[in-house]
Amino acid sequence: MSGPDTEPAGATHRARWRRFSPSMGWRAFWSEIVIVVLGVVIALAANEAVQEWNWRQKVADAETRLQGDIAWAFLWGAEAYVSQPCIDAQLAALSRNVLESGDTLVPQPVITANTSLQYVVRMPNRPHRFPVWDTLVADGTAAHFAPRRQAYLGRISSELALARDGTAEARHLNGRLMVMRDPIPLDPAVRSGLLATINELRFIGRYEAVAAQQRLRRIADAGDAPPAAIVERFLNASGKYPSGSDYSGMTRFCTARGLPIADWRDYRKISVAIGPPGMAIGK
Repeated sequence: MSGPDTEPAGATHRARWRRFSPSMGWRAFWSEIVIVVLGVVIALAANEAVQEWNWRQKVADAETRLQGDIAWAFLWGAEAYVSQPCIDAQLAALSRNVLESGDTLVPQPVITANTSLQYVVRMPNRPHRFPVWDTLVADGTAAHFAPRRQAYLGRISSELALARDGTAEARHLNGRLMVMRDPIPLDPAVRSGLLATINELRFIGRYEAVAAQQRLRRIADAGDAPPAAIVERFLNASGKYPSGSDYSGMTRFCTARGLPIADWRDYRKISVAIGPPGMAIGK
């Protein structure tokens, strides 16, 4: 007697997977599977397309917001470059005073800015911030820019960070030089210390001028430079506008005292790169 799982003698053996037969038939069954798979693929592709579109919109919006920061980077760079000969001339005069004074330093005149801060050397004091790009890096939008554009904007951001450090150091050294407003005794150690501080400031100024000139060239090559009229208005050579955050006072200060200034357009005489030769950086 056969058990419940015993097939009748002579019955054709069927593989286990063939024993299942969908009620609608195999052709209809596989059609349903294909339809489900295609639906999933289409849904995933549509979702990816929507995400890609959203990122493109975010990048386009970010480009618009970046223009203001890039323009300021250019204007601050133009001011730094134009001012360097004037700053160097002021520091050279301080150096001569230290060397030519006898046992007591001849006091230097104090410059009072419109912020009521006082200096013995007039120099730009800018924030060199690049906040929009910093935000885009933090929220992941920066990763969706074209690689060349990322490299360019990242380079500008890094250069501005270095400029902030340079400005902070220059501000510190300028503060130390305020001692020169007083008739202090000059022994060899004091004289040497003053000359060292002055020369540190001269080096920082020259370094920042070179970096600023390269930054101007880089921004111009990318097609992001503001119009020349905007640059001239910011530099404010006529002194028509009050100096401060919106307009420079350096050019007017220097020319009024017969101190030399540079031409911000000198950046056109140099070439710079941010990557391998031939790497474009435009939008």
